Amino acid sequence: MKKISIIIAAAALVAACQDYSYETYEPDTTFRRTGEVSLLATFENLSTKVSMDDDGHGIWDQGDRIAVACSDGRFVDFTLDGTGDTRRAVFKGTIPEGTELGRVAVYPASAAVSLDGDRLTLELSGQQSTGSQGYPGILVAPIGETWEVDFKQALAFLSLTLSNYPTEAVRIRFSGEGFPLSGTFTASIDDILERGLVTSDGKGSGPMDISVAGSAKTVYALLPIPVDEYSDITATFYDNKDNAVLIQSLSDYTITLGRAELRRMAVALGDVAAPPCRIHLGDDRIRMEETEEGSGIYEGTFDVPATTTFTIEFDGNPYGYATSSGAGGLGSISAASSALPVAKIKSAGKSKKTYYIKRAIGTMTSTEIANNPFTVDLEAPGKIHVVADNSDPSKPRYRIHVVEEADPSLIFEEDFDLCVFGGDYMAPADGVGSTLAAFDGWIPGTASKTQNVPAFNFDWPVKVTAGLPQASYMEAYGLQDWTFVYAGERPGGIQLCTGTAPGSMTTPAFTAVSGTVDAVLEFDLARFSATSVDPIYINILGGGTFTGGEVTRDAYVSAKESGQSYPEAKTSYTEFDESGTRFAILDDTYCPHSIDNGDVDKPVSHYKFQLSGITASTQIQVDAPRGNSSAPRMFLFNIKVTKK
Repeated sequence: MKKISIIIAAAALVAACQDYSYETYEPDTTFRRTGEVSLLATFENLSTKVSMDDDGHGIWDQGDRIAVACSDGRFVDFTLDGTGDTRRAVFKGTIPEGTELGRVAVYPASAAVSLDGDRLTLELSGQQSTGSQGYPGILVAPIGETWEVDFKQALAFLSLTLSNYPTEAVRIRFSGEGFPLSGTFTASIDDILERGLVTSDGKGSGPMDISVAGSAKTVYALLPIPVDEYSDITATFYDNKDNAVLIQSLSDYTITLGRAELRRMAVALGDVAAPPCRIHLGDDRIRMEETEEGSGIYEGTFDVPATTTFTIEFDGNPYGYATSSGAGGLGSISAASSALPVAKIKSAGKSKKTYYIKRAIGTMTSTEIANNPFTVDLEAPGKIHVVADNSDPSKPRYRIHVVEEADPSLIFEEDFDLCVFGGDYMAPADGVGSTLAAFDGWIPGTASKTQNVPAFNFDWPVKVTAGLPQASYMEAYGLQDWTFVYAGERPGGIQLCTGTAPGSMTTPAFTAVSGTVDAVLEFDLARFSATSVDPIYINILGGGTFTGGEVTRDAYVSAKESGQSYPEAKTSYTEFDESGTRFAILDDTYCPHSIDNGDVDKPVSHYKFQLSGITASTQIQVDAPRGNSSAPRMFLFNIKVTKK
């Protein structure tokens, strides 16, 4: 039967009228009680419009099935013969051998349970959904001495307009004290046809659950329920974690409903206090759970479309990312308010750059202060994990990442996505200075920084003159097991050296390795400046050797040499130093120095090496010692090791 959604966001229940003529269809009207049987099914025209068009006509639909009783009490399914879209339709089925056609038919077929004499048992479903065609109630038809059967409604219908709907609610449970709204009901066929199913025909006190696909301030609900005088029906609204966000009675007076009667009611729902933390993603507001009671830290994993935005709400107040603190989103990032585009870079006319990242951290601020909703711009729909840290309400923080399936071949990977103004950015030439007013991130800073100070390792939360980066800062970035010498943050990467001081970085040991394995090492690297001409060394420490490699350098346009462009370049390597444990990256066609220090788009080289015999003790070191010139300042954008 043509159906309507149980909950819809439109006033009209169904569309235009249909043509109910037989047209050229000429069915076999012979009435039989055994073997193959045909029945012509119609149903009463009701002013309720339940499963009806605007004139109160019902329409059978292709695929409809009715349950037809046999003389021994069992039911068999009859299927619609034709395409439907008519008020009258022929249903065909086979009566089992040894039995005859019984005295009743039921729609939908799934509602028929059993027939004992004239006592008919029916199942009223307690689960409805807006994501599929709606439930039209239960219809019952007596079978007499002709092939025509006329279905009548067995239920009443309550049409609700729910205003001030709690948008985080994804399910409504309707229940009545002593009034079963769903479950098994038994009554005589004559009683059902005359008065309908009444609540006293039911067993227990089954509720009616309706899931809500998409939320709005006003929601329309249509409930097919048993006939009775309801002194109370309670609606309980649940969020996606099955938390009850609102419990409210539908009315303060008795609701009287008769068979096939439609009662319309407008219900103004009470205000719902916002939970301590929730994500506002698309049209949905979803509660985020506290990781530990009283911690003020909330998290959750959420399905997202490829492109969307979201905010984090604390006590109902929306927050986005603080301007220039972290990437402010996942996937492709180019918004000028994000830290990633390297604000105010003017070299070669470039004022911003698009980055693709999978992890980000930073601070948040109210959207009233800076209207910066978090962005999602992925290559395809996926999942994201969100952590909202409100342990210090004066400076809430965020940590987000794309959730990906585990790669069993992966040994080690670091993409340096968190090195994106997570603290106070070390300014490039022609860029914004490293001041707290400009960039302040995951760990608040207390003093301004100066570019290229030799003792400056990473963007410290406090000003220092010597020593290693602060442990809490490195832990926030997930780099606590690395070893760095004269390294600093850059957008989505690490810079080694300061111009005069040499630098190096060493990965953690590859503890995921069992025994010895062959592997593939990949990384992206770029030289920083015109003075970055000395060799950069890649060393294997703790076991393993290079057996081969290749490099692909991106095509690029020189920022300083007017009109000079360079096509992509590739080459391979078979010779390595130090018994196969060292490779020297030279300043040549495949890894050239940058012409302009302030140019954001450095010529990037993509390296891929074959490794043999690495172990759980193996580490990779990138070493940039000072040679004949100054120390070869450089960027490392990522590093990845996988099993062959």
